[in-house]
Amino acid sequence: MMHEIEDIEQERLRVARRPSAQDAPPVLCWFDVTPTVPLGAYADRMRSLLDAALGLALTEEFDDTLPEDSIPEWFAAVCEPLSADAPDFARRGRESYAAAIQGGPWRLQGWLYEFDPESETRGWAWWDLTRSADGTAQIWVDTWGESFFACDELRWLAYVAGAAEVSGPHLAKVERWHEALVGDGRS
Repeated sequence: MMHEIEDIEQERLRVARRPSAQDAPPVLCWFDVTPTVPLGAYADRMRSLLDAALGLALTEEFDDTLPEDSIPEWFAAVCEPLSADAPDFARRGRESYAAAIQGGPWRLQGWLYEFDPESETRGWAWWDLTRSADGTAQIWVDTWGESFFACDELRWLAYVAGAAEVSGPHLAKVERWHEALVGDGRS
């Protein structure tokens, strides 16, 4: 799925603020996440990194090394090669990712290149992040109705932002997201 510039602009707006219920597609996918850090900090980390990556998608040519100055330091430090400056939450997330995915860590440039608008490898677009009463969270993405899609770059972000566990994706009608909004208390 190629990501058109207008779609990336809309996705970046959804990163900045919750989308309206009437803008939702008929079907969304979600991941259940167990954060090891306060949910507000977790959400801020995810949103700041996605904002930076989507900003690059809107402004850069993906034919050379991408600038890294807008990327949060904690994320750059946990990517391969691991920096001694990587915070503990990100190191634990890196270990959890490796155990769950049975793969190695991402290199920063490789991860950023997943946001190339011309690439067809990123099979999702950010939709929302909701929280449950039990302290877990749900990451919501638009997959254009697909239940199977490339998402390891999203799992990497979810883990290294401070998650102990990430499960999914789960495909559901948009009403499931509407119910999560009510439970979140921030709708």
